[in-house]
Amino acid sequence: MKGQRYIPSFYNEPDYIDLMARLVEEKISAELAQAYLPSQIGIVLMNHGCPHKAKGFTSGITESQAMYELVREKLIHRYPLISIGWLNHDTPLIEWTQPDVNQAASNLIELGAKAILFMPIGFATENHETLLDVHHIIHALDRKHSEISYVQMPCVNDHPDFLKMAAQWANPQIEALLGEESLAVNPHLAAHTHHHHHH
Repeated sequence: MKGQRYIPSFYNEPDYIDLMARLVEEKISAELAQAYLPSQIGIVLMNHGCPHKAKGFTSGITESQAMYELVREKLIHRYPLISIGWLNHDTPLIEWTQPDVNQAASNLIELGAKAILFMPIGFATENHETLLDVHHIIHALDRKHSEISYVQMPCVNDHPDFLKMAAQWANPQIEALLGEESLAVNPHLAAHTHHHHHH
């Protein structure tokens, strides 16, 4: 291993926030704007669900909530019906972030939404949650409220604008890495260090 660099969470990167809001607006104007008023379009901005108690680790709630607020701020003046929706792992005895995506969509329908758009903001790449879980949630909602239109949006995944901004975040890290001495680590040394107790 010659050295490492990471791109940390980009929950508050202005370019990422702008892209999330822009994709929502583009989707609405392409698929919903002709048939629905802005006040009839509910937007569920989906984050990765987090348990409230995480054995002392930060579970990501604070960052996810902050990201939601930043994206919401960009859209709220045009679209009043916006909710956070957490994609939780439904495990018993664990208190998860609320509202979950199903509850969020139901709340917006209750407030008068005639179309619901589901946008994953807390996932950069598709996985079973963004693909299958959201699909099942929409299916269940459609059984109860068949008069509502549902739009499931993809993750940014391989969107050219996202790839471009990720490359910009990576470039300075790559340069720093190339300018560094390479790391020499001997794993055998680690096995013996715990024997030295100095009292």
